[in-house]
Amino acid sequence: MTRIGFLGLGRMGSLMAGRLIAANHEVTVYNRTVEKVAPLVQAGARAAATPAEAVAGADVVITMLTGPAAVDAVLFGDHGAAAALDPGVTLVEMSTVGPDYVASLHDRLPDLDLADAPVKGSLPAAAAGELVILFGGGDKTLARVREVLDVLGKVQHVGPLGAGAAVKLVVNVALCGSFVLVGEALALGDRLGLSTETTMTALSGTALGSLVPRVRARLDNPEAPTQFSYGLATKDLKLALEAGAPSGGVIAAAHQQFAGELPQLSESDIGEIVAVLRRAATR
Repeated sequence: MTRIGFLGLGRMGSLMAGRLIAANHEVTVYNRTVEKVAPLVQAGARAAATPAEAVAGADVVITMLTGPAAVDAVLFGDHGAAAALDPGVTLVEMSTVGPDYVASLHDRLPDLDLADAPVKGSLPAAAAGELVILFGGGDKTLARVREVLDVLGKVQHVGPLGAGAAVKLVVNVALCGSFVLVGEALALGDRLGLSTETTMTALSGTALGSLVPRVRARLDNPEAPTQFSYGLATKDLKLALEAGAPSGGVIAAAHQQFAGELPQLSESDIGEIVAVLRRAATR
């Protein structure tokens, strides 16, 4: 049994923390939105009033938050976790924050055993423990946390500290850009008089084919629960630009398309960009 401090109970974090509780680890949870804590307490977690309280005595601390600003607030803000971390703890940063931010964490916490391990996968994968965990860090660090991470999914050791964050950005910008391309293709099909089904069937035979079932499901049921939020997709595209993606390239264009509908669509599913682009084409 490992003592785990888990910081961040969003859609993905709540499912991950739940799996760790079910695996009989001793989990203390903290979330800035307090109502998200109650179901995990009922499942066996201990609730902490502050980030510092959540990590006191922990062997492993996991952060699963919306981005760099949220991680900063939880680690270095009022009653932040950083000052309360025990010397032997391992901090596993699982948010999507980009490699530059991971490097800044290392600079600010130079004596801490630190890893970045963002995840690839949907909410059903998180619930089933089938996420792909993109681990960046040393072999010894991975050995310390392997038992914990194995509860959450399959670990891919992609390189040294920061490599996990880098791979996650690459994966996410490809996903976000693909949604934009599907949306624009559907909008073009609309202009050319094609039915939605005709365009979707045609796209099934292209490099975008793997995304078609997901887009089709969202078109069939626009009110389905959010799997990956529009706001987080926009944030990830911005992180990619900050990390060096060309300002005049496809990633920048995709970011512009997403950002134009914020903040009203922040909590919508990423698939909403398809509807946004189709509406824009009719104006």
